[in-house]
Amino acid sequence: MENIQKEKNYGIELLRILSIVFVLILHILGRGGVYPYAGTSANLAEHPWNYKVAWILESAAYGAVNFFALISGFVGLRSHFHIKKWLRLWVLVVFWGVMVYVLFDNCTFIFQGFNDLLVKIIPVVKPEVEAYGATAQSYRDVILTIGTKQYWYFNMYTLLFILMPILNAGISKLNKKQMTLITFVIFLFASVYKTIMDKDLFVLSGGYSAIWLIFMYLVGATVKMYHEDGAKPNKLLCLGGYIACVGATAGFRFWFDHLYELHPEQEVFHEKNDLLISYTGPFVVIGCVLLLLIFMQLKLKTKVGKKITLILSSASFGIYVFHVHNAIWDNYLYNRFYKFAYEPTGKMILYIFITLIALYLFFAAFELARIYLFKLTRFDKLIDLVGDGITKFVNKIYLDKKPKKRKANEKDPEPMSESKKE
Repeated sequence: MENIQKEKNYGIELLRILSIVFVLILHILGRGGVYPYAGTSANLAEHPWNYKVAWILESAAYGAVNFFALISGFVGLRSHFHIKKWLRLWVLVVFWGVMVYVLFDNCTFIFQGFNDLLVKIIPVVKPEVEAYGATAQSYRDVILTIGTKQYWYFNMYTLLFILMPILNAGISKLNKKQMTLITFVIFLFASVYKTIMDKDLFVLSGGYSAIWLIFMYLVGATVKMYHEDGAKPNKLLCLGGYIACVGATAGFRFWFDHLYELHPEQEVFHEKNDLLISYTGPFVVIGCVLLLLIFMQLKLKTKVGKKITLILSSASFGIYVFHVHNAIWDNYLYNRFYKFAYEPTGKMILYIFITLIALYLFFAAFELARIYLFKLTRFDKLIDLVGDGITKFVNKIYLDKKPKKRKANEKDPEPMSESKKE
């Protein structure tokens, strides 16, 4: 491949930030109680637009997790396999898995103080914050991580990470047209057919599976191949396409809601109204790809802008791990913002975005503090040292094996390189 871009793509780093912003929006709306309460019959009669606005925002943000896997494919296609990359994430997950329990049970005042501040800005936020009451099993689960369902994305990503060298080796044998055909066929069966027929052929579990992340990785890698060849899709057209996808996703729900009002005896209209609102939904997938096409072209010219972007993007996965922790998920987020649904539509929207900014800054502060702590104590260097040691050990076993008989022109396998630039 020619014209391989070695310089960091700041547009992709901005997309990382947008991904976690979308995740927070989803959790404010859903776990926070906004759209469930906006959909009650009494509230629909008084504030009908709150329901529609909540689901439009939900549809706009629903590709959040897809972005993580798309970005992995985009940046991972040409990168070298390093065990230390996974190890960094595992340590991050275990660190916050333990520390959030410690903080929530012993320093509840931190979360209560933050919530008190938020209540002063938004009086309808639920005021009380209680300790979680973690057990020995709670700590065991977050330490083991892989063997539990504490962090589904990390578990699924682990399998994707293991398969990345195989995926990249296979992709390297194909051109972009072949990759396009492969990903298009998978899209037809895994997304379009699955949605139309409502049959999960590949056990994708609505996108909560390693297989789905692998597919998203392939899509991201395909986009990268076009980007390397200088493809520059019109950003305005891509943005228009994304907005149309959001409209189609939300519009399908509203249409089925309307059909259910006309024919309440037809339960299928109520049961299938969120058929398109899924990580595997066709319009969600297309919308994600369109945003990737936009962000891969974005440039940052100022050093300050680049620095801020890198700082915030480095905190993205940590923000995710911190705020989906059981203590936050069950004690803090659960129905804390449900009263937003009973406010006038303009106020509801304002409250959602104020809450979004407040939560982002609050969770980012914790993760940035962890990053600084690891650098100050050089613990991050220790993690890399352990990762490098494991890689060298694996290489030693790999290279010490007696090679099979081969043809004269066949070369020795190349080991995983730690000396090459990531």
